[in-house]
Amino acid sequence: MEVGDLILYTPDEVAASSGTDRPDVGVVLKLSPSATKASVLWSSETAGIYFAVGDLERYPNNFKLIKKEG
Repeated sequence: MEVGDLILYTPDEVAASSGTDRPDVGVVLKLSPSATKASVLWSSETAGIYFAVGDLERYPNNFKLIKKEG
């Protein structure tokens, strides 16, 4: 994961059907020195929110990392 990468979030079917959770996209603003947390600006938020990098592996059906080009 690097600054500028995108994270796509897709809710579980149950959450999506309840209407409380919807798909979202976020951009990585910065990484912690240990690279275990990232500040991510989600399209539904106005400020960066810390995201546990391990969630990409723990929830592969919900989160997908899109690497920036270049």
